[in-house]
Amino acid sequence: MSDKFIVAVDAQIAALVPRFLANRTADVDKIRAALAGADFEAVRAAAHAMKGAGGSYGFTEISRLGAAMEEGALRRDAAAITGLAASLEEYLGRIEIKFADER
Repeated sequence: MSDKFIVAVDAQIAALVPRFLANRTADVDKIRAALAGADFEAVRAAAHAMKGAGGSYGFTEISRLGAAMEEGALRRDAAAITGLAASLEEYLGRIEIKFADER
């Protein structure tokens, strides 16, 4: 069993993917900093943006995690958000991208 998450991405957006993923890594730090200050609105806003953007780039797991973090922020559930941020960080570290026209 592979320890990588293989994600098929449209080759037309290949140049955009590295920055998109770098921004999600930055989001992990932003969410953790917001949690440290109990700024659940900042967590909600970052998570909401992830929820919307993930699927557009072919990363449905990012959208799923963003939606779950947004719900956690609305409930002010720091423990859930902490776990979800860790899951996002792990996911980002294990992504292997295959472009749609690759075989």
